[in-house]
Amino acid sequence: MKKILLSTSLALALTSITAFAEDPLKNSLMPDKQEQIAPDLDALKVAAPQAASRPADAVIATVDGAPIIKKDADKFLALASKGQAMDIDQLPAKQKEALIQGLAASKLIEIKAQKEVSEDIKNKLAARYWAEQEVMKIKVDEKEVKALYEKNKSVFKDKEGKQLSFEKVSKYVEMQAKQKKFNDELMKNAKIVIK
Repeated sequence: MKKILLSTSLALALTSITAFAEDPLKNSLMPDKQEQIAPDLDALKVAAPQAASRPADAVIATVDGAPIIKKDADKFLALASKGQAMDIDQLPAKQKEALIQGLAASKLIEIKAQKEVSEDIKNKLAARYWAEQEVMKIKVDEKEVKALYEKNKSVFKDKEGKQLSFEKVSKYVEMQAKQKKFNDELMKNAKIVIK
């Protein structure tokens, strides 16, 4: 029950933090949504290049005593501005503050997670992350994917029981093929002893 509450709380926090972190920065970097359907980052105001830039490892702010490092802020800025801005020190004060507010929320989540999430859950999350990254590296060709689809064709049906075409499920089947390759490779040299 505690794990369910923790994961529900974390999901809610991430949802609210994402909205909190994005909106002020987005509003300060881009024009009003009513003015533009697609984001227009031409309105991004970056200070003159002569502005002094602090070193990448400089502490630019703290949240509850935890440092926010410039290189993290620069990465966050590059993502938020889709590469239009790369240096927080080049932003006007209002945009800089909005960016730091977004980073502060992320930093607080990290701090709380380090204190409140058990080592067991941290290890499981790390293992899952590693496995997902490894699966994404695996290459499968279309022939393998089609063969897996044909072998399991009866499984791929919609709610009314109609057969789903290969085109509709190809990405899912491709992921299944990658996972199978990953599991086969992982277990290839494993020595399992049942007692």
